Amino acid sequence: MDATFFSSIPWYAWIVIAGILIGGITTIVRLSLGRNAELSKALTQNADVNEKLIDRLDSMDKRLASLESTLNDIPN
Repeated sequence: MDATFFSSIPWYAWIVIAGILIGGITTIVRLSLGRNAELSKALTQNADVNEKLIDRLDSMDKRLASLESTLNDIPN
């Protein structure tokens, strides 16, 4: 393709070409931002679940420690 090819395209065709390019870029940006929002939401939910699991494990650890203490206090 040389300069004569581009100069042979009418001015109104350039408007269509520019519109297609801008539309494509806009779509790509929107998809990228949407995926980032979904990822952020999933990570937040995962963090909430992890906090609940840690709380539950801590309570189980305390119960086991009290059970161990009770068993150690029983004479043989």
